[in-house]
Amino acid sequence: MIYDIRSLAKFACAVVLLLSSCGKDDTPGPDGGNGTPLPADLEGTLLYDWVDEGVLAVNVKTGQKSVFINDDVRGNGFDVSRDGKLRLTSGDIQGNYDASLYTLSNTIDGSIVSQFTFYPPNGGSKYNYGKLSPDNTLIAIPPTFDEGIIVLDIEGKPVVHIEAINNEPFDQNDAVEWLLGNTLLFTHGKHILKASPPYTQATLVKEMNYESWGAIHPSQDGQRLAVRIDKHIYVMDIDGDNLTQVTESNFQENMAVFSQNGKYLLVGTDYRRTGPFGAIWELKIIPADGKVYNVDPLAPNSEGVIPVIPVGEDKHEAGDGIMLWR
Repeated sequence: MIYDIRSLAKFACAVVLLLSSCGKDDTPGPDGGNGTPLPADLEGTLLYDWVDEGVLAVNVKTGQKSVFINDDVRGNGFDVSRDGKLRLTSGDIQGNYDASLYTLSNTIDGSIVSQFTFYPPNGGSKYNYGKLSPDNTLIAIPPTFDEGIIVLDIEGKPVVHIEAINNEPFDQNDAVEWLLGNTLLFTHGKHILKASPPYTQATLVKEMNYESWGAIHPSQDGQRLAVRIDKHIYVMDIDGDNLTQVTESNFQENMAVFSQNGKYLLVGTDYRRTGPFGAIWELKIIPADGKVYNVDPLAPNSEGVIPVIPVGEDKHEAGDGIMLWR
């Protein structure tokens, strides 16, 4: 099925072991380990927001935790390129209540690659953030009630503004992600859709006839997609086939992101609300092998579930915002 995109081409935008595999009879020690070696193909860095500590990073090989981005009350969100070399942030501008400041910088030395002021073209919320395309040339800004999906180049110049699909606008619960080839993957109503450049048409990935679903996250190779349905995580092929539940518990999981090699999922478990707009969850890793893993905070977990417990600490890491695996 082909969907028509209403777009505007132009607008003004002046641990010692980090973790250990926890089987049903395993009890993690004070350092989070029980002597079970980590999988050899577990690699990369976990990045996640946590309350007033900023964006934290845990190296899954060494178990070391560090601060990746210092806490900033003006910050709106962040992204990191797939090769880990670039960091994209957005935040408030003091004295300017209509725009946000986007900064693309080098993760090694902090040098600025690009910086620009972004004004939402329809005068919508300035509380937005961007996601870098796989080739680091474009930035996608997730939908709001006012704006739909906005795509810029890394200098802030407009590429496309997708305001509606079949004349139906987006809402703030819709999401957007990138696939290879700078293809956009996004939600709209009860549908998961994708659109390739020049973003004039969208095709259906899957119709989601569920009361509650969301938090789509594709694997970096673009072949699979993680999605929350009701209280648990499911994985499907990128064409919408082979939808499979991969987590279970007596509580709720809220999102999952793939490892760089696509063999694991970082899952937000034991999700609970902390207020009208806030929530927290605990971080666990499961194999992305199509099996169902129990990640319950109280009941014994399935063998292969890895709690994220940095070196020198004795409790699971928790998140309350963006999660990435780079």
